[in-house]
Amino acid sequence: MRRVLVLIALVALTACSSEPTARDLPPDVMSARPSITAEEAKFVLAVQDLGVTVTGQSVGDDIEIGTTTCWALKTGGLTLDEIARDSQGAPLPNSGDGLRTKKLMYAAVQALCPTYDSQLHQLKLPS
Repeated sequence: MRRVLVLIALVALTACSSEPTARDLPPDVMSARPSITAEEAKFVLAVQDLGVTVTGQSVGDDIEIGTTTCWALKTGGLTLDEIARDSQGAPLPNSGDGLRTKKLMYAAVQALCPTYDSQLHQLKLPS
């Protein structure tokens, strides 16, 4: 059954030439998330373009950060600057997990909710 789901996901991803294909994604990501959508695959590729490694182990949490970011922008009335904060309310740092999270947010806006791309500068990613 799992192989059938992987095959269906592969066919779905390759059906649209402008969309990412299964071979564009790391194999462990496809194995961990065989039902990945084209939109989620686009997000994974955008994250990788920013230098962040997405693995089969992290893909679920990474996609959740991306979708939650867009949800907060769309329904919470928040800005990226307000979202990219630690538990004490300080801006996320440009190092370690803070930087990784900010890059996930950046890629989420690019791939999942591009209508908010005018806020990307608020993340203040290092050049």
